Amino acid sequence: MSRYLEILGDGQIWDLQGIAAPGSRKTFEDLFSGRALGEMAKAEKVFCRFKEKGKITGLSVTKALLSNNPRAKKEAKIILEGLAKNGALGIEALTKGRGFKKNWSSRQKSYWKNIDIVVIGGGVSEGKTGRFLVNLIKRYLSGDGFPKIKVYQARFPGKEAGVLGAVINIIKLIGKQAKTKGLKTIAGIGLDLGRDDIGVGLLAIKQQKHYWLFNSSVKTPYKKYLKKFLDSRQDYTKTERKLGEHIRSTILKRMRDLIIKAQTRAWKLGWVSSDNIGVAVPGCTAPCGSILNSTDYLPFFRKKDGFNFSRSLENFLRKKTLHNYQVYIINDGIAAGMANVYFDFLKTQQKKFAFLGVGSGLGGCVGIIKRR
Repeated sequence: MSRYLEILGDGQIWDLQGIAAPGSRKTFEDLFSGRALGEMAKAEKVFCRFKEKGKITGLSVTKALLSNNPRAKKEAKIILEGLAKNGALGIEALTKGRGFKKNWSSRQKSYWKNIDIVVIGGGVSEGKTGRFLVNLIKRYLSGDGFPKIKVYQARFPGKEAGVLGAVINIIKLIGKQAKTKGLKTIAGIGLDLGRDDIGVGLLAIKQQKHYWLFNSSVKTPYKKYLKKFLDSRQDYTKTERKLGEHIRSTILKRMRDLIIKAQTRAWKLGWVSSDNIGVAVPGCTAPCGSILNSTDYLPFFRKKDGFNFSRSLENFLRKKTLHNYQVYIINDGIAAGMANVYFDFLKTQQKKFAFLGVGSGLGGCVGIIKRR
């Protein structure tokens, strides 16, 4: 018997009532994310010595917390307390039906009601910083008037979660291929497309355990140009569109090269890799392989741009004589949530579960933990 997550909905950006200041148009992501952590730290001069590429960021707070500077550690804890309070208030708003997107149906709003478990993942949740943040959220939620929810630090907080979830999403297809070919062992290839990096993993899964055979990552290209695409609703000039499509093509080529790299490593290790490829991407996804909405770092990746992610990556593979490959995409927040449930991280079942991926942005999912 294995645990799995029956998905009820994704955890994209919400408008929150009762957490932001009156009249504020801030979303949960503006208040509870690595970006929010960096914004909160900008007012404190003590973080200047921990700048990242000349800027105070969320990572600056982490570095201050782990430093030997007493004042910096103290200020880092104060900033994290503010972030944790935002997180706890946001969770309360969501579970009481006061957090939603304007176009959500009443059914979608009900996803968050009566949550039993919340897992905090994403880059901000890693290591000592993550433990400190999660413990603060637990403390806030234990107060009077807050819902009684169990809060955990993710077992797989970072990019690993997206890669694992991308493979878990197609694990039945991988198993079917192994059975058809009479293979006792088979490896799955998963990718995670993030703001800064594109990660790939080649892994074997057996009896709810996973074994990394290979993992690697490359930088997302042309990051300095992506500010041009911050507003996906605007009309772009021909020159801007040409640049955006070039960035899109380069991202797909790098993903193709990572797949080839993983496939080559499988061959050298004596493993057969599945022809089914899983990819975790930001935004809502459709069964046809399209991204329905996206973020600024994926210009012209949406269905309304006339683009199908899965088919396009498959075509890039064919150009390298890699035929018969099938690409399946899944929202990165849902993928991370699935990874943390599938590998027996939570010793429970029939519980309503939410995963919040607190990274440079904020994503996640809601579902019910069940057993097959």
